[in-house]
Amino acid sequence: MDQAIVNPKINMESAVHEAQTVQNEETEERKAFRRKRVKRIKLFLIILLILFILIPNLFCAFLLYKMNQMNKNIDSLKEEIKLSQEEIERRTKQSGSALDTDENTKDSDTQLYELEQQHLTDEEKYPGMQLVYLTFDDGPSKYTDEILDILSEHEVKATFFTIGKEGYDDQYKRIVAEGHTLGMHSFSHKYSSIYASLDAFAEDVSSIASFLEERTGIRPTYYRFPGGSSNKVSKVPAQDMIHYLSENGYVYYDWNVSSEDAASAMKEANVIVKNVVNGVGNKTTAVVLMHDAASKRSTVEALPIIIETLQKKGNVVFLPITEGTKQIYHVKEKETGQTQDAEETVETEEIEETE
Repeated sequence: MDQAIVNPKINMESAVHEAQTVQNEETEERKAFRRKRVKRIKLFLIILLILFILIPNLFCAFLLYKMNQMNKNIDSLKEEIKLSQEEIERRTKQSGSALDTDENTKDSDTQLYELEQQHLTDEEKYPGMQLVYLTFDDGPSKYTDEILDILSEHEVKATFFTIGKEGYDDQYKRIVAEGHTLGMHSFSHKYSSIYASLDAFAEDVSSIASFLEERTGIRPTYYRFPGGSSNKVSKVPAQDMIHYLSENGYVYYDWNVSSEDAASAMKEANVIVKNVVNGVGNKTTAVVLMHDAASKRSTVEALPIIIETLQKKGNVVFLPITEGTKQIYHVKEKETGQTQDAEETVETEEIEETE
């Protein structure tokens, strides 16, 4: 009975001992597992740290390699550029003389063309066009600036046959500065004095030429006789006066279209427009007589209408009188008596002396 009691006790101790053994084994396994886990974590961290250090270094090494390659490429490009520049300089030097020759040729061609243009007549410069020369006698006047404004607004050049007047220096200068032709219409415009003798005529021409040159710096070339070359007032034969002008380098111009504004009774602007437009008609060269005087307000009013009406034809060119302009005359040089221009019918300007 005592043995029976002892055996259960032994069995219990044995079971407890086994249980403790099992528990200890499990604890050891857990500890081993944890150690392995810690080792893996440490290894991972070490690898991560190595990569963290290694990757930037590798990247830096890669960048250094690329930079080195780029430097080599840059050096190579510099060398190529240098060689190219040297080649360009060499070719430039070789072609320099050829370019100079071309430029000289171009300059020569340009000068030749300009020289040829200078010697062309207006009809040759503007083939197939109607050439209209607006001319204003007796100025300057209080209307000169207004006339110049109208011409400027319409981009038209004209010719002013002026007389000698004090107090109009700005107007004389403006005529020249704006590209118009400044001509002579006598100094005094007093027929009785101008046409008294050939010497009186010569003195008057010399006076107006010097007067205009002193004020503008330009020696005038073109002359219009007061009353026209065919006037009935002069005591001097027209041929004698024409010969004097020719001998002294002057060219005279009459007209073949009259606005008829010279009449003592002032014409209405619409009448002046009609006279000019109808007078121009189909003429190849039309030299239009108008007046720049204090009593000719209607001429100023008619001027823009005349210009715009003729421009609408589409084949009209307005020009100032120059060396290329066909000479329109009533009395021809080296002929006796009064004749008409070969192409145009002319009329004598009404005699109106300027005091």
